[in-house]
Amino acid sequence: MDAQMMNVKATVKTTTPCFTFDHIHKHIVGTELNFRKSGTPGSAQDVELMARLAEHPDYTFLIIKPKKEKNSYKGLTCPLMAEYLEMTKQEVLSATLKKMRDDGVGFPAIKSWFLDLFPHFNVSKAKHEICDYRLGRVKTKYKVVKAEPKATNTSKPASNITELPKVSGQ
Repeated sequence: MDAQMMNVKATVKTTTPCFTFDHIHKHIVGTELNFRKSGTPGSAQDVELMARLAEHPDYTFLIIKPKKEKNSYKGLTCPLMAEYLEMTKQEVLSATLKKMRDDGVGFPAIKSWFLDLFPHFNVSKAKHEICDYRLGRVKTKYKVVKAEPKATNTSKPASNITELPKVSGQ
């Protein structure tokens, strides 16, 4: 390496290696993002990639795809679980959840139990389903009546002020 490359290498520090070797298949392995960042001269990725290429100039590049994102259960709470069980008409499971909460079982254990029962549970989808369920209950409980326009009485002048009934004895 020349003096200029050594100087850049000394000023740019990487905490973790961005590129690794696959000696069996003769590849320099990295993510697409790291290869893209290595296109910026002087960046940590550029310095590391140049060092790797200097060590093994006959190796080729292999871009690996990052792992698929894990399903996040942010927003999953005991009340949400209880409402979901109520919505899906799971009385036995709902009673079990209530007993677990009353017995002081910790949330991680309850969450694990719930997700074992519903492995494909989606928090945002469940919240929408619960809202629709609540709205359906309200609509069935209260009859929706459309307001009809009032007929105006032409004999009296229209007034926005209504008279209060007179109370006898005053």
